[in-house]
Amino acid sequence: MIREAVLSQNGWYADLSTVVFATVFGWDFRAMNNSVNRRLWRVLLCLLLACPAAAEAFQGAPAAADPRVGKRVLVIRHGAPLRTPDATVSSAWLGEVFTVSLVNGEWLWIQEKGGWLWQQETVLYDGAIEELTARVTESPTAENHHLRGVALLAHKQYRKAITDFNESLRKAPKNSGALNNRGKAHYLLGSHPAAIADFTQALAIEPTNVLYLNNRALAYIETAQFSLALADLQSALKLVPDFAEALNNRGIVHQRLQKTNEAVADFTAALKLNPKYVDALGNRAFAYRRSGQYENALADLEQAVQISPLTYEATNDLAWLLSTCPDQRYRQPERALQLAKAACEMTQYQQWNTLDTLAAALAESGQFAEASKWAATAAEKAPEKERARLQGHLEQIVAGKQIRE
Repeated sequence: MIREAVLSQNGWYADLSTVVFATVFGWDFRAMNNSVNRRLWRVLLCLLLACPAAAEAFQGAPAAADPRVGKRVLVIRHGAPLRTPDATVSSAWLGEVFTVSLVNGEWLWIQEKGGWLWQQETVLYDGAIEELTARVTESPTAENHHLRGVALLAHKQYRKAITDFNESLRKAPKNSGALNNRGKAHYLLGSHPAAIADFTQALAIEPTNVLYLNNRALAYIETAQFSLALADLQSALKLVPDFAEALNNRGIVHQRLQKTNEAVADFTAALKLNPKYVDALGNRAFAYRRSGQYENALADLEQAVQISPLTYEATNDLAWLLSTCPDQRYRQPERALQLAKAACEMTQYQQWNTLDTLAAALAESGQFAEASKWAATAAEKAPEKERARLQGHLEQIVAGKQIRE
């Protein structure tokens, strides 16, 4: 599903934005009602999390030797539970991707969720398309076409994904999940009216599905239909008040409507539910920057980078603030340039947003010739709606002026 829209220094990002029990260390999860077993399991689990060598001792082989450790898996069952001996701690979306931290038999430890995921409800991310293609070849059912579409979606092969969703819907027209996922593919291709149509059809089948409401709201945001977006998000939050993504996205609507205080309140509420919600931190930082609260913005971006150092958005936004802040107390040219280069490396110097930030950082460091080159490249790569603004940045740099937010 489309989970959230994300604000950055150069505008809005959309990130996608679907039990059988097995034995673990000799005990079945179903047996954990026994208090002795439960206490022993908790001790074992603590040992495993604290020391991988404990897993080695139990499994008879080094944990790192298992080829699944460190690999990404794609969830192929919506609502797949992530469990501890005491409870279901979370559930996964169809198409959600996780990295495996530890394994035991058919159970995969997902560190970011703090729970065990059953392997049979996943496929390896790298081989997902091939494995699901084999299933389609053997049995071309609506479900298998849908699952392969989900894998293609995860691999950013959006047009091929739509072809599979079309076939799935031809065989099962009332599959709201396939409609939702086709809407997501249209959204990511920039076909927002088509996305709205698919999400609306999905909601006609499941009118209280908060994920579909959230997704349609994102498409409404992209088409500047803010009142409709707000209505969908309010409906979702009425159904699920602790829906952090909907709170984040309502904050985005408020920000677009220039209601900064309401936006900050929504982002803060989302962060109360999930303190490591990097997108909400980035969005709140954007709102703080727009209102001149640079110290608060800096604190949020520093925290976002610390939580997610390998994703470019927070790194890029921090570099932008340190390069362009109107208040010289917060400008740090040397660090800004280091961060800007890191963000460009994460995106293979292909993302217009990071290239624009690199140009601003170089200009702040007095390297105007180099800055001009990257500013020109950023303007060329930018989408149509951003080109005029980036062309303005280029003209300032050519004139020997630093960029100021």
